Amino acid sequence: MLVAFWIVGGITAAVAAVIIGFVAFGGGGGSSTGFTAVPADYPHPVQAIPRIESRRHFPVGEVRNDYNSNPPTSGEHTVLADFGIHDVPVVKESVIHNMEHGGVAVWYNCNASPPLAAEQCTELRNSLGQVVSSEIGAGQQVLMTPYENMEDRIALTAWGFLDAFDEFDAERVRKFIETFECNYNPEGFC
Repeated sequence: MLVAFWIVGGITAAVAAVIIGFVAFGGGGGSSTGFTAVPADYPHPVQAIPRIESRRHFPVGEVRNDYNSNPPTSGEHTVLADFGIHDVPVVKESVIHNMEHGGVAVWYNCNASPPLAAEQCTELRNSLGQVVSSEIGAGQQVLMTPYENMEDRIALTAWGFLDAFDEFDAERVRKFIETFECNYNPEGFC
């Protein structure tokens, strides 16, 4: 809340400082840097991954394998993918762009050891999809994609954060999305 002290002919220095601080630190418009430590109220083990500072965009088709986590949580990237549920894998280099826009990614790997049978994979996809659809319906920016290049069955990522596990947990997925979506918003999309 802004409190104003008006004087004849203008705004006091105190109010000017509050306004400057409000604008500089992202009040109301989403944070550009977000938090760097896991919030105390997030009840699951999450890795706070050191962020790759470069957010350079590169041409479609260029592949990177030098990210500091798998799946990646920050770094150089290519074009933005559509938020939503994808049946065909979205390249990691695009998913990073979605996280740069404040989004959360839900990755799943039906071939993680032990591999799931086709009907089990469909069940996992549908269960994750129900949570993701609900969160998208609530206005959250979420992308869900299959991703076979990870050891875990499920991974949740936001810029600088990774939560990976093997057993479906709807509340865990929901809590991650609600905690980390729009945590990082350097381009003002939130």
